[in-house]
Amino acid sequence: MLTPIELQNKNFKSGGLGYDKKDVDQFFREVHDNYLRLYSENIDLRDKVSALNDALQQYKTMEKTLQRALVLAEKTAEDTKTAAVKNARIIEKEAQTKSQIILADARNELEHIHAQTLDMLKQFEKYKAQFKSLAMAQIEVLESESYSINAARLDAFIHTTKEDITPGGIAEEMELAAMETAAEQDESDDSEEEDFDFINL
Repeated sequence: MLTPIELQNKNFKSGGLGYDKKDVDQFFREVHDNYLRLYSENIDLRDKVSALNDALQQYKTMEKTLQRALVLAEKTAEDTKTAAVKNARIIEKEAQTKSQIILADARNELEHIHAQTLDMLKQFEKYKAQFKSLAMAQIEVLESESYSINAARLDAFIHTTKEDITPGGIAEEMELAAMETAAEQDESDDSEEEDFDFINL
């Protein structure tokens, strides 16, 4: 492509017959001026096109970067979602396992307490029966001859006079009465020991 300088420095040979030199030079100047203007505009447009191409390339690079970032973000979001679901299932499974263990322990403890309660009730019933037996034995002892007043002895005591009372006679009577009472008490104690057995609760 011709430059304005090359166009300006162009010389033509003159012939014998030809166009008017002044008209040709005038037209050539007009052509030169128009060409110079178009040439400058062409350079400016090329610079703008180059700048636009560079900007377009940058935008394309940014677009590719954004696309990669978007794909990576989608993948990260999917991975995070998958991991969250997996962790939630693990936590739920662990919670179910722990709840089953706690429930099983509670049932075992309930059964243990139930067994202890039944055992205590049995011991209480046994103790109550033995205590009842002891009470009945005591009632029998209270109703026995050992705890009754002998009417004949009382009558003899009432009718005893001063002349019948001697130191030896009183001592013999008291010793005989003490021996009888001790023998009856021993029999009563033996009966109580057989009927009653203490329970350690």
